[in-house]
Amino acid sequence: MRQLPHYDCVNYDANKLILKSDSNKLNAFFDKLDSLALWGNNEISIVHIGGSHIQAGVFSNRMRMNFSNILPGFAAQRGAIFPYSAARTNNPKNFETHYSGEWKKCQNSRPPVTETLGIMGYTISTNDLNSSISFNLNPKDFGSNWKYNKLRLFATVGDSQLMPILIINNDTIPSVYEDSTFVFYLNEFAENGTIKLGKASDFNRLYDKYNTSYQFNDPLFTQENTDSLNQDSIYSLDIGLESDNEQTKPEECYASNTNWKFSIMGLLPENNFNGISYHSMGVNGASLQSWLRCEKFEQQMTFIKPDLAIMAVGVNDANVEYGKFSKEAFKARYNQLLSKIYAANPNCAVIFITNNDCVVRVGRRSYGLNKNTAIVQQAMHELAEQHNAAVWDLYEIMGGLGSISVWNEAGLANKDRVHFLVPGYNLLGDMLYNAIIYEWLYNNEK
Repeated sequence: MRQLPHYDCVNYDANKLILKSDSNKLNAFFDKLDSLALWGNNEISIVHIGGSHIQAGVFSNRMRMNFSNILPGFAAQRGAIFPYSAARTNNPKNFETHYSGEWKKCQNSRPPVTETLGIMGYTISTNDLNSSISFNLNPKDFGSNWKYNKLRLFATVGDSQLMPILIINNDTIPSVYEDSTFVFYLNEFAENGTIKLGKASDFNRLYDKYNTSYQFNDPLFTQENTDSLNQDSIYSLDIGLESDNEQTKPEECYASNTNWKFSIMGLLPENNFNGISYHSMGVNGASLQSWLRCEKFEQQMTFIKPDLAIMAVGVNDANVEYGKFSKEAFKARYNQLLSKIYAANPNCAVIFITNNDCVVRVGRRSYGLNKNTAIVQQAMHELAEQHNAAVWDLYEIMGGLGSISVWNEAGLANKDRVHFLVPGYNLLGDMLYNAIIYEWLYNNEK
């Protein structure tokens, strides 16, 4: 359990999971935590889906690091990533991406959708052979030591004579096409890499993925790294404020005049460790309708097989004039999205996060309190009843309508009165983690 700082504006008594009549799925998740804690023999996967709160990466990474440090051996894979820098949008500070060449983006919250989208909600495309993307899972000062020895690339290549290659230091690793993805098998662990296209004819033999030896003894996290979680000063927060109604600019649409195109939908660094993997999937401005535009969402989710889905979609859905928000349409879209998650794992447990209090535009230059937030709150409780899920009621924790201004005065919320500041996101990550762990410990005592 994390020690929480005291703020007068926070309703700490509301920091709990509200369980509905049948919590068998959540109990199954707790059983896997038991097995991992006692025997170290389980792989647990968590997905956290939302909008700009999640793309910013602070809230979800706080959760990731908290879960990874429950006990030694709880850290497994870092989770899926996307090269946001190539899409010219804010990249979370807890991993680095760089790019070369010309890439065009497609974003699920900015129609029209001109590319196939997957679990990350973005796609970048190029027809420049010299284009590349690079990533580093462990930036300085973030207390992480994530490693991978297998990298799954969600991508398409429009020319059979070309193939993605992975460059690590002086080594070039060709990809293997498996299950509609490109996979790189490594014979040692890595934390970074560069992906670009190469000519398939340059690689006259397949990479022997079975003739490998793995040696890795370094712990993923040390106590010193754990302590760095308290260093809020390492963060400078970038947040994108967008609307699902915003149109993609013409120059951002990809219109290829060539015969091929290389499109990347996301990267999944993998390893063979038991433990918890935490996958953060956030898109600025994303609503439920945005995520339903992701054609490959269901297929790519099967590679993650989530045991727990933390659903934080709703702020952008409710960003409409009061009286124009349809609770039933909102619930119907959530049912559609959850069906895609259940296709990957029918026993996946679900936690709904109610919308934070925020403002909504009511005129050209004026904003008012968003009364739709209370309707979303009610809808999520009804959805939890329907799906035997749990609710973490952030709206109640904040203090209800108008509380965003108080959180702003306390240094927790952004002046836009929609987003939070780094201390606020870290507080949310610690509170939600504590609520889940408390329920796990209480569940084990029953």
